[in-house]
Amino acid sequence: MNNLKWLPEKDEKKILATVRKVSTFKARRDFTICILGFMTGMRLSEIYGLNVGDVKETDRLYVRPETAKRKKGRLVPLNDKARAAVTSWLKMKEEKGERLEDSAPLFISRKFKRLSRRSLQEMFEFWCKASGLSNRRYTVHSMRHSFAKRLVQNGVHLSVIQKLLGHASLASTGVYIEPGYEEMEEAVKGRR
Repeated sequence: MNNLKWLPEKDEKKILATVRKVSTFKARRDFTICILGFMTGMRLSEIYGLNVGDVKETDRLYVRPETAKRKKGRLVPLNDKARAAVTSWLKMKEEKGERLEDSAPLFISRKFKRLSRRSLQEMFEFWCKASGLSNRRYTVHSMRHSFAKRLVQNGVHLSVIQKLLGHASLASTGVYIEPGYEEMEEAVKGRR
């Protein structure tokens, strides 16, 4: 099925495994971005807007108001995978001699500028294709949908998901938790 808003867990794992296999500096950056997308549900603008100082705490990161929708900042908890990826990325940046002051961009391009929205989209498209998922039409935003979908599947209360995604209302959160066709099909098949 094309144009899925969220990735089935097997596709998410496939992308992360594909990126992780490559040991270049750029691939390590991309892996950290993908982990943050899948493990925090951050918006595209929030990911490319991250500064080094926003991830200095080891158990959470800070989404600054200027990068957040409605200009409302928030703290985002990090799970073990996200924490390990960020810690490893900061260490690699230090070894590479990149700027590590609080105001320095967390993710930069080859031209030493903050990654752009388009660069992040192209990066995600590249890793989808490299993972053999080119027949699907996933976007960077699909990581956010996938994050919300996994939380719903794990029984997390909608109000918690709302806060994690930075939504003002539960109605906004509903868009991220719509059932996919496969889920509806399974529900009908399971009807006795």
